[in-house]
Amino acid sequence: MPKPGTLFILVVLFGIILLAIFRPEPMLAPGPVKPAHAAIADDCFACHAPFKGAAAERCISCHAPARIGLFTTKGKRLAGGKAAFHQQLITPDCLACHTDHAGPAPTGHSPVRFHHDLLKPAVRGQCATCHVAPATTLHRQFATTSCATCHATSGWKPAHFAHDRLFRLDRDHNVACTTCHVGGNTRRYTCYGCHEHKPAATLAEHREEGVRGNIDNCARCHRSAEGEREGGEDDE
Repeated sequence: MPKPGTLFILVVLFGIILLAIFRPEPMLAPGPVKPAHAAIADDCFACHAPFKGAAAERCISCHAPARIGLFTTKGKRLAGGKAAFHQQLITPDCLACHTDHAGPAPTGHSPVRFHHDLLKPAVRGQCATCHVAPATTLHRQFATTSCATCHATSGWKPAHFAHDRLFRLDRDHNVACTTCHVGGNTRRYTCYGCHEHKPAATLAEHREEGVRGNIDNCARCHRSAEGEREGGEDDE
């Protein structure tokens, strides 16, 4: 007579066999397909190759990478279509991000987050191709600045910008960006909006101190409100 543990295993195996014979779909399919694919819900081989599983080649037979987000599979243009970036992927590995079944995470069919490493290196910095900057005062001030100045492709948040390496925003300098970056152009700045120096007089004073060369870049030597040459470069 079989031992109780062995008998239990045999019963479980017998139950699995019966389910596989009489209820094969719940045993094989990890959850229902997405509503958009309801028409092929019963056609497993539309996406799966026998003994190989789902393959990207079968996905792109209906979803042409260059048209994803712009047109339906029937060729109808989508209203307010998204950016077509799929043609910029290193490889057309649809399963790296997508799954068609609403199964739980342990089945390997839970949604996967997109990662920018899937894109070709040449386009990873072209953020505006897919992303629109938030309509906030801060982002309007940085309208001409690269997103990578503050953000990383590993995650939009948190954002970091080490302004102290350029100029320390202490004391009276902790003001709105547009105070120094006129018109929101963060590629240029001016100190004359607050410091009412006359450029000619300022130039003469610097020459008296032996400072040569262009003095328009004040932050080259003046890195904070506390003093001069704090981390600045030597003058040639």
